[in-house]
This record gives sequence, C-alpha cells and structure tokens, in this order.
Amino acid sequence: MREIAVLIIVLAGIILACGCTAQAPAGTPVANTPSPVSAATAQSASGPAAQVIIRASSFDPAILNIRAGTTVTWKNEDTMAHRVVHLPAVNSPELFHSASLSPGESFSYTFQAAGRYSYGDPQHGGGRSPLVIVS
Repeated sequence: MREIAVLIIVLAGIILACGCTAQAPAGTPVANTPSPVSAATAQSASGPAAQVIIRASSFDPAILNIRAGTTVTWKNEDTMAHRVVHLPAVNSPELFHSASLSPGESFSYTFQAAGRYSYGDPQHGGGRSPLVIVS
C-alpha cells in the first residue's frame, strides 16, 4: 500500500512539473495571462523590428503585438542556454526553431502573416507559452 501511495505522489509531481497546457484556437481569449504589450518597434534596413529578452527562464514581454513584416529578435540575457521554438496548433507546421542560444546570443524571425504564434523553450517550460500576435 505504501508503494502505491509513493507512486501516486511521484506521478502527481511529474504532472505538475510538466506544465502541460492545451492551446486555445486562434481568436479565443486566453485567461490568466498578462496584458498584451505593443512592440516598441524600430525600423531596421529590412523593415520593422522588435526585441524579446530571455531572462530568469522567461520571455519579456510575454505577449508581443506587432504588424506583419516585423522581425522579432530574441536575445538571451539569462545565465543558461535557451532555445526559441514555435509551438504550432495541431496539424500546423513549425515556423521557427532556434539552435541553443548561449548567454548573449540572439535569434531572429520575421513574421509575414497575421495570427497568434505561441512559442517557448521546451527545455525550460514553466507551463505558459509566450505569444506573438501579428496584425
């Protein structure tokens, strides 16, 4: 009986640590998320640009509003390596997937189409996915 109790506790811990979430369909309001932040876009030689900083195993801002054609650059200012990976809806293609970014390194992707794009770092999950909203 004791072994079963330990097994249940271990399984519950794994489920909680996993941070598994369901992804809402496009256009569905997402509850319990920070307010969207409009990108402070800069104009680069190739078009509008925005930046997301990776620190403390999180993305800042967590929600980014941009226009189509904007290049988003993720810069790792954390003390450990991170990846930036698009987390597409079921049956949708993955649009971007960075290599491992050491502290100080960055990765960029240009969003061409309007939509809601969830992404994250699969190695350092946390249960919530940051979001890029393209209009």
